Amino acid sequence: MFVDDPGTGLVIAGMRRYNLFTTVWFLGRHRRLLAELVRTSGASPGDDAVDIGCGPGKLARALGRRVGARGSVAGIDPSAAAVAYNRRRDDRPNHRYIQAPAQALPLADASVDLVMCTFVMHHIPEGHREAAISEMWRVLRPGGRLLLADTHPTRWVRFLFGRSAPRPGDSFDAIDIRRYTPSLHSVGFTDVDYAVGRHRTGIMTAFKRN
Repeated sequence: MFVDDPGTGLVIAGMRRYNLFTTVWFLGRHRRLLAELVRTSGASPGDDAVDIGCGPGKLARALGRRVGARGSVAGIDPSAAAVAYNRRRDDRPNHRYIQAPAQALPLADASVDLVMCTFVMHHIPEGHREAAISEMWRVLRPGGRLLLADTHPTRWVRFLFGRSAPRPGDSFDAIDIRRYTPSLHSVGFTDVDYAVGRHRTGIMTAFKRN
């Protein structure tokens, strides 16, 4: 399902298996989770949004429905398979899919209103996570919003993660996005908030103030 690239991180290799995995992991509630993430992000009609680590593009397309024809969505993923999959299935003119890692976003400074990065940070090599956060800050316009999400750590999740860590040696703490709070503050994000969603998901939001 994944290939481990030391310079990029875990990259999706097989879309069919990845889609099956998300269906099983979220117990068939993935669509409701996506709706919750879009709602919590504050995405509005006309926004320019980016989904980092877009995978099969389900969140990107949910964002597209929210921002509408006056907005735009860029789905970014290091996986060539994921980008090709999305380009075949989504030909809306205001949607685009780009192959690139989170730590080197091919977007102009201050070019988007919303950055979302969900279930991705622990796939990025630890040495590149600070750069990824700096890139999120760079591409946001003043007044823009950031949403990070990952599985909320519980004893049950700890049990599962210990048996199926994405790469050997990964610690359970890698999925707890609260660990990035100091990094968000250090690049300039404000109003950093963490909440637990309805689907075992930790959701962190932050703002790039004017």
